[in-house]
This record gives sequence, C-alpha cells and structure tokens, in this order.
Amino acid sequence: MSRDLGFGPVTAGDPGSRGAGDVSLVAQYLDCLDGLGASGKGAHAPGETLNTKEFPLLVQRAALMIYRLTR
Repeated sequence: MSRDLGFGPVTAGDPGSRGAGDVSLVAQYLDCLDGLGASGKGAHAPGETLNTKEFPLLVQRAALMIYRLTR
C-alpha cells in the first residue's frame, strides 16, 4: 500500500528493539495486525511522545489496506 500511494517501501524494524505490541493481549482470541501506528518515544509512560506529522500517511495507508481487505 505504501508503494501504491507513492510513499515508498516499508521496511521491517527489529522486534528486539521495541516492546510488545498492544495487540499481543488479544492475539490469542482473534486475527490481528500490529505496527500500523505512529512512531514516538516513551512507550505508554509519562512523557510519551508521538510523531503526529506521520498521521496523514498512516491514515491513507491504513484506509487503503482496510479497503483492499474488504474486497
């Protein structure tokens, strides 16, 4: 989707450098996707930051993915 939107490729990050995804709490019960959100620092702690400049790209990419999954 990222390439189709002209944003270029998405590369996988090292899972060892991140914490567990929030989806891991429900993954045993239903099919899930993770890693679609914005980047930031502080991981659900006081002082956490979020890169809101990424939102337009993330919203477009997620919308296209959801659209394609429903067709």
